Amino acid sequence: MFDPSGMFPKGYHPTRINRSRGFKGRAKGYTRTDRPPRYYLIDFGLSRRYSSRNVVDEPLRGGDKQAPEHLRGGRCNPFPTDIYYLGNLIREQFLMVGLTLTYLHLFTRLTGHCRSAMASSL
Repeated sequence: MFDPSGMFPKGYHPTRINRSRGFKGRAKGYTRTDRPPRYYLIDFGLSRRYSSRNVVDEPLRGGDKQAPEHLRGGRCNPFPTDIYYLGNLIREQFLMVGLTLTYLHLFTRLTGHCRSAMASSL
């Protein structure tokens, strides 16, 4: 999800981003360089709510089948799997298209064996 409030402080029309919200003039906008937007990674399509982080459950079978928990089968803690999904998404959508290698170490950690420690610290 994209938050454009920094780039368009007074908003813009939902179908014509170059027009003001009321469609009465041009929308005042800034570049992504001048006012970087915030991005939120959200997906509640396949989700469950747990009362504790100390839980063991069957993994949800979403689109990404590469998580080690899927390969092993059986019940597992879902939180390290979520961290894997996030790291894999970033790696495939940003790193694999060649945008930057600056954060390669972080993404390796997100999809590596230390995910359990990261999940417990969140």
